[in-house]
Amino acid sequence: MSSSQRKRARTASSSSSTTTTSAGDSSNTPADTSAKDSGKSDEMPTSTKREPAQDSFLVMAGTYERILYGLEARSIGNQLTLNPQFIFPAHIGCIKAVSAGGRYLASGSTDEIIKLYDLKKRVELGSLHEHTGSVTALQFHGSTHLLSASEDGAICIFRTRDWEPLKVLRGHKGAVNSIAIHPSGKLALSVAQDRTIVIWNLLTGQRASRTKTPQIGEIVAWSPSGSHYIVAYATEVQVYKVGQAEPLTTVFSQQRILSALIVTYMNADYVLCGCQDKRVRIYSAKGTELASVQFHENRIKGLSAIEMTLDGTVHTVLVSISSDGRIKAWKLADMIDPVDGYSGAVLDLQIEPLATYNADVRLTCVTTSSGEF
Repeated sequence: MSSSQRKRARTASSSSSTTTTSAGDSSNTPADTSAKDSGKSDEMPTSTKREPAQDSFLVMAGTYERILYGLEARSIGNQLTLNPQFIFPAHIGCIKAVSAGGRYLASGSTDEIIKLYDLKKRVELGSLHEHTGSVTALQFHGSTHLLSASEDGAICIFRTRDWEPLKVLRGHKGAVNSIAIHPSGKLALSVAQDRTIVIWNLLTGQRASRTKTPQIGEIVAWSPSGSHYIVAYATEVQVYKVGQAEPLTTVFSQQRILSALIVTYMNADYVLCGCQDKRVRIYSAKGTELASVQFHENRIKGLSAIEMTLDGTVHTVLVSISSDGRIKAWKLADMIDPVDGYSGAVLDLQIEPLATYNADVRLTCVTTSSGEF
């Protein structure tokens, strides 16, 4: 890809304008000046409270086959269905990251491009060409800002009202593997191939701290409350409390960890790890392995959690994807209730998914959205 291509964003509609600058530019872009002139603040909003989905939500998954799948999960009583809604031939390379924020959907690929979509109109908005390496991670904060990370070591911040790049964050000396925005929008975490974790102050666009990690960090994620975060490595996960340099505990797995989440159920935090051996392992926040569940017939590539109403009650639903081509939805309560207060041997749980959809492709990443725009 030529440098001129990287500096240009192509849009699918003349009504949607997308402007980019190269990731090699200064972290302060012309977007900062235009925002001041317009009198509008580009700071991350400090609250993006996510209302629970009512009786439906959207599931979006990327694939090795360069296709982006969109499904609707809808409850009828205590039953859940997964129905296809759209398929976008999104990229010319494997899709490695996908994220949704409000009405917007973004996907990132080995082709170094970020594709943008309008979930309400179900149309492509255009593309962003800020990175000079594979796009490895994407995360929206609400519907106002998007963060992207790449093998080029850069993290870009975009505002969604005009897709202007506000900042390019540089704190890693290797490919960035994962990013996570604090629920407040004030902080972000990133881990990279250089064996460091960086805490970013998103209000200033500056690095707050940079710490060496014992291994290459592959996944980073906040708890729903923002009081804790996890850093996942190949076969272990460290749990941290905000403001403390040392981990509270370390979770060990005998299988390679490919996806990880920290979830809250009945005011207690749990760490969920999707592993190479087709199973999800459940750990307490203190590091005790409580149970495991076979989710798929092949390795688990991604996990996403969202709240919705089932049979009149709000539940947390876990969505999993696998190399077996299946997208499944699970009720978190079915996984946690059997281990609540349990202190015996690790349980081998036998539970059924709420719904299953066979995409018949090699799935790589997943995200969920309330679908309320």
